[in-house]
Amino acid sequence: MIILLILSVLLIATLVYMFNQWSNHRMPGKKRRARVLNELRQEMDQWSPELIKMDKDELDLFSLTQDKQVTKTSGAGKTAKGTFTTIFNEPVVSYSYRRFLGKQVNELLYARTAEHDYVYWTERGKTKLEIDNQPVGTLEGKRLLGERTGKELASIATEARENYLPVSVGNREVGALTNLPATASDGLSQRAFEFIPEDLTEKEEQLLLSLAMRELVGRSV
Repeated sequence: MIILLILSVLLIATLVYMFNQWSNHRMPGKKRRARVLNELRQEMDQWSPELIKMDKDELDLFSLTQDKQVTKTSGAGKTAKGTFTTIFNEPVVSYSYRRFLGKQVNELLYARTAEHDYVYWTERGKTKLEIDNQPVGTLEGKRLLGERTGKELASIATEARENYLPVSVGNREVGALTNLPATASDGLSQRAFEFIPEDLTEKEEQLLLSLAMRELVGRSV
């Protein structure tokens, strides 16, 4: 009788553990997403270093190097976080990533600079982008389509040009993202961007970063 009781308790404990694991790794419904995102922001407040303000100079110095990068896999779920730095090891962008259960891609990517927040919710392979709590549009492959118009706002080229992927906002090329992987031998010398125009606007900078961060984090997770 005692053995059956112990086995029953162990079975219940196992089922509760499995349910909690499933619950923690499934895509949150739309009603829960604000709470999940707020929890992520609070976690990043404690973990992320103080970031330096981003401008054209920092974009020119932005490197592929990540500081404090941590990746964890649990069942079908996955979490990752890290901070991208300049070639002088100055922190400029921090991010936190979560992959949820599902046959199709379900994930959350939260990235921040000193001044802006970027949120990417991907459900069943479809990604919605928000910047500073404002809906911006939908990411389809390497193209960002406007929330209201459905027209292309920005894009990353699908074919490399001399190891770089040109990035465009509207009809203007606003830089190029390296297509080369980060390597330990190159260290901090690996710049992420080239060909940033001198008259880059703040809107262009935000859209450039919104595409580049998703691309760079995707390569590392």
